[in-house]
Amino acid sequence: MTTIQHAAMLRIGLAGSTARLLAAVTLVAALSGCGTTGSDLKTAEAQIRIGSKAAREGLWREATFRYKRAVQIEPNNAMALSNLGVAYESSGEFEMAREAYLKALQVDRANPYIQKNYSRFSEFYAKFKKREPKVLGAEKETTP
Repeated sequence: MTTIQHAAMLRIGLAGSTARLLAAVTLVAALSGCGTTGSDLKTAEAQIRIGSKAAREGLWREATFRYKRAVQIEPNNAMALSNLGVAYESSGEFEMAREAYLKALQVDRANPYIQKNYSRFSEFYAKFKKREPKVLGAEKETTP
């Protein structure tokens, strides 16, 4: 679990395996009782809905899978692309997040939600890139 994911779980008062177990059980229960049929899962909207539920539960692999599936179904779905960017970012896959956000902006440049997501990510990523060489340099110095 990443620091970002752990912080999110701490905000809701859960941590560790208990949080993951609770999140998985909640997601399975929600999916089994939400009235989603097999044919519904063929729509990008259904995949986005399931991905968003998984993301709220901290299940970023599942969220990433669902958003990727939504993009496969509808390659020009700007919200699916933006949400995929958020999932990648939350999983620490920053370059993949950047690509997803940029694709989302290509599809719907005027969407304020996508603009805000990308703006926040860009600010974070610029700071991260500046710190990254220092962190890597420190690791090399401590390695014999």
